[in-house]
Amino acid sequence: MKICIIANPNSAHTHRWTNYFVKHGHDVHLIGEHPAFRDPSPGVIFYNLCGTTNIKKYRYLRWGIETRRIIHQLQPDVLHSLGAVSAGWLGRYSGYHPHIVTVMGSDINLLGTRSALFRTLTLSTLRHADYVICLSNELSKMVLSYGISPQRCEVVYLGIDLNIFRPEEDSTIIRAKLGLDHSPLVLSIRAMNWIYNPLDIANAIPKVLQKSPRTKFAIFTYNQDKKLFSQFNQIIDRSGAMHAVTYVKPLDDDSIIADYYRAADVAISVPKSDGTPSTVLECLACGTPVVLSDLPTLHDWVENEKECLFVQTGDVKAISDAIIQLIENTTLRKDMGGQAVTTMEKRADQNLWMQRSEDIYYQLAGNTSS
Repeated sequence: MKICIIANPNSAHTHRWTNYFVKHGHDVHLIGEHPAFRDPSPGVIFYNLCGTTNIKKYRYLRWGIETRRIIHQLQPDVLHSLGAVSAGWLGRYSGYHPHIVTVMGSDINLLGTRSALFRTLTLSTLRHADYVICLSNELSKMVLSYGISPQRCEVVYLGIDLNIFRPEEDSTIIRAKLGLDHSPLVLSIRAMNWIYNPLDIANAIPKVLQKSPRTKFAIFTYNQDKKLFSQFNQIIDRSGAMHAVTYVKPLDDDSIIADYYRAADVAISVPKSDGTPSTVLECLACGTPVVLSDLPTLHDWVENEKECLFVQTGDVKAISDAIIQLIENTTLRKDMGGQAVTTMEKRADQNLWMQRSEDIYYQLAGNTSS
């Protein structure tokens, strides 16, 4: 089957999605609508829209024309936009069918805060899609509230690779390999981007150090907003906490990412909006409890004080208190980590969920109506 995917080429979702379908013998073409900072999965034919233009006021006009040209030249069996926004708009503009749109989370969670043009484009994308995949039950409810038929909307989780993301008995060897000492370690696992509220984490760090001065923090810096990273660094510097912070450069190797998850005692993910974040599921599968924003989409997967500790978005004190609670209570931390592994093993196997996506592809490819 020839599959054309429009997506952010740097996203872990994109890499795992394309990698799965290449490995299962499909002809996969990826149209990238973000500047590419990492290579696509081997075997994927990549089209870089940012190589044509990336001028904000004009890029979607140019990208739309180029996307339409590529898609109609390829004549794929299925066109799939990973995201109702940006990727979805380009897929909608192409006029090609069958067109699947995956709703990721923030693309519609923040719809009410966006401009009229933004909302119009996104709703038009959803309403003209042949099928809408949602990454959580909460997202499905939102999509249905916009008038999308239940017959063409389905919850399909992304899942994770349980062969890579799994616990290890002894983290001391892993920490030595990563150059980390044996202090309590807290890992910030989301991108250095505004939606993930990294400044709340920066402000929580000195509060944690007041009660647990030996604690160290490792901060992932992938998909970095340079202005935001500068502000993060200034907060850390002014608070005198720089000695406790290590910045982790972008990592392409999932096995190394898994090592960081396994090395950590606690992980943090506190965005203002979310879908089903694979980073969180991967971390849980490695046996590390996570301090999470209390968002409806995450309740599909975890329960408070069972696999995670929920905190209110934007509550810096709650974030620091939750981190301290997990650092100080070894029994709670280990119990939550063990339960997290059990939950992920039961429900998060990506092979099962990707097989369902493949079934949808075949179903729609047999009903093409371009």
